[in-house]
Amino acid sequence: MTDTPRPPLERPPRKRLSRPVHWALDGLGAALLATGAVGVVTPGLPTTVFWIGAVMCFLKTRPHAVRPLLRTPIVGPAIRWYLRWRPFGGGRRRGRRTAR
Repeated sequence: MTDTPRPPLERPPRKRLSRPVHWALDGLGAALLATGAVGVVTPGLPTTVFWIGAVMCFLKTRPHAVRPLLRTPIVGPAIRWYLRWRPFGGGRRRGRRTAR
């Protein structure tokens, strides 16, 4: 039995968001990002939760804007961990292969 690698699964093209939905996600992402930035200097106000929400909004509208947030030294690893979490497509590859 040969173990030949399978080609990666192709994703179907993503549907374009309507203009009002795009603007709403951009506005919500900007508001969450600003609230998280206030949380950096305000004790008791969390930063990571708001920035995770901003990343989730910006992944749909502006994926290039996510990279600087993921490179943030303190909060970036927590955001990356959340995005790799199983409900969002993370987890072990072996488990996903056997589920097919």
